[in-house]
Amino acid sequence: MKFGIRKILLLTVGATVMCSLFVVGRNTYYSERRQTETALAAIQGISNVKLHSCVDVIEEVNSSSFSVESHPGSIIRIGGLCYYADKGKFAVNQIGKWKFRISGRNYGGAYVAATGEPVESDYLGFHITLGVDSPYRKLFPFEVNTLQDVVEHYQELVELLESWPRETEPGTVTLEDGTTLYYYVVEEGESAIPLALPSI
Repeated sequence: MKFGIRKILLLTVGATVMCSLFVVGRNTYYSERRQTETALAAIQGISNVKLHSCVDVIEEVNSSSFSVESHPGSIIRIGGLCYYADKGKFAVNQIGKWKFRISGRNYGGAYVAATGEPVESDYLGFHITLGVDSPYRKLFPFEVNTLQDVVEHYQELVELLESWPRETEPGTVTLEDGTTLYYYVVEEGESAIPLALPSI
């Protein structure tokens, strides 16, 4: 069987293109995992790191949890870190035995078909967003602008959250757009879903 230079070059180019597509596909598929692993690797003093993900065309890392090495049995559970590197924002679901809940009303993207008017609706969330511009930053007597801050203040946070509002009398924060958020904590093992949203 005779192979000319053209056929060998064509096969080489074809194999290179196929390998390149495979590498690009693999890198895209695992991009959130790599981004999360990179962010968590930069945090000092954590162990028992677990990523929680699902697959929908690509792997989506929707939360992570880890322990603080200096506090055996500790847990910090956070949401996905897609905005952490660019905007410095991160969602915290749980610190120690305390799990966060928020609720409120806003325009979630639904519209009245006949008029095009936006529809305001109730929502319930299972995290608070921290970072430099967090609406919750005023509730802490120390900085919680980074994941490292949360790790370094772990014990203080667990103690502080003991006095945070509960479901029966939630606290409030006001966002820049004037929206009011209701927030409270539940102890791990308590009801995960509130009996009713606060009256607005």
